[in-house]
Amino acid sequence: MKKTVTKSILFTILTCFGTLSTNAQSISAGFGHSNFLCSGGTAQAVGFNTSGQLGDGTIINKSTSVQVAGIEGIIGLATGSLHSVFLKNDGTVWAVGKNDLGQLGDGTLINKSTPVQVAGLTGIIKVAVGSWHSLFLKNDGTVWAVGTNPNGQLGDGTLVSKSTPVQVLGLTGIIGIAAGYDHSLFLKNDGTVWGVGRNNFGQLGDGTTISKSIAVQIPSLTNIIAVTAGGEHSNFLKNNGTVQAVGRNNYGQLGDGTLVNKNTPILIPNLTGITAVAGGSEFSLFLKSDATAMAVGRNNYGQLGDGTIIDKNTPIQIASGLTDINSLSAGYNHSVFLKNDGTVWAVGRNSFGQLGDGTSVDRSTPINTTIVCNVLLELAENIREDNIIISPNPCKEILTIELTELQKYNTVAEIFNLQGQLLQSTTLSTLKTNILIDYLPNGIYLVQVKSANKILVKKIIKN
Repeated sequence: MKKTVTKSILFTILTCFGTLSTNAQSISAGFGHSNFLCSGGTAQAVGFNTSGQLGDGTIINKSTSVQVAGIEGIIGLATGSLHSVFLKNDGTVWAVGKNDLGQLGDGTLINKSTPVQVAGLTGIIKVAVGSWHSLFLKNDGTVWAVGTNPNGQLGDGTLVSKSTPVQVLGLTGIIGIAAGYDHSLFLKNDGTVWGVGRNNFGQLGDGTTISKSIAVQIPSLTNIIAVTAGGEHSNFLKNNGTVQAVGRNNYGQLGDGTLVNKNTPILIPNLTGITAVAGGSEFSLFLKSDATAMAVGRNNYGQLGDGTIIDKNTPIQIASGLTDINSLSAGYNHSVFLKNDGTVWAVGRNSFGQLGDGTSVDRSTPINTTIVCNVLLELAENIREDNIIISPNPCKEILTIELTELQKYNTVAEIFNLQGQLLQSTTLSTLKTNILIDYLPNGIYLVQVKSANKILVKKIIKN
């Protein structure tokens, strides 16, 4: 019977005496696990995994990052309490982990340890995840939601949980989304903010403590450029670099120097030049224009990163050694920072290995997360997959590519460096082709064998 080959891109990871860093592009922290988007469009995860939320096909906790299985082309991700969501470059969304309330959106209530596609979604450009619900922003400015809904956080006018996405009612022109424990926030293209869901601490910012199942506007907010939802508080970044906050304040997470809850947004004093905000369960992080970070709120595990475990009700500087920060993310009791060089740093609770340093030791000053987005390389004499043999590996002067079944159309072999630059292209018009590579410096390269209906990518070592 003739073998049918479907169109796909296959990446084979080889292993050797070292590692190849491909750099982290994005980070996301949840209850007890962390996710990392790697530059090649793959994802890695670390930490708590009892519901399969790391996506590696197991339910075993990990203290160093593992590859999320079976998914590539990722351009965005978000992390909940016990589940993770991934946005692909084709506008589809995939999810993994706890699914008892339908938060994975695949129409079931069954946990998954490898990602499954969220049903019925296309054209998605952003994702956000709360404790037990997920939000999806479409390219038409509408928002869709799935998962638990007892407080109306899905915004569909009901209190009924959903296992497939439903549209958030009454919203158009949305450009930003955020999800907390049980509430959701939406930023419109006119700089206004809308909220829905639980409001017992005033986290919706509408001047009441009444929960909503239809989104309401936060009346006092204008010129907002970013929103973030903590556990039961909310933060709003203005276009002038200041931040406003609202909601629960029992650990000082609103940053106004008090422990008093607020149901209308207040300006966080003495906080300027802010370019990004992240909301944790009971704390907040702020990225400054000088690429340093500040933090406020609960600090019982050292998640504020100032070397103490003392709560703060006004923002303090995270350890002075942490500079050149590109982005940040706040989890339940831990914080994660991405630097401009692609390295990841983490601080706070580590009982599940969520800091990714190979230990379960809590940290009050940031440590470098190990092996994030590093590809392990293996020396193999021959690489054979899908009727293609690439040999030898490592190679010196000649690379041989053998096709055991000539494709219907000519097959092309392309060699790229790790920066994605095309170095050589050869048409494979016979079943066995020798390619001269003696001009290439010693190092690691990608060989892409491309036919009319398949692209196969392999890593090779030249020495």
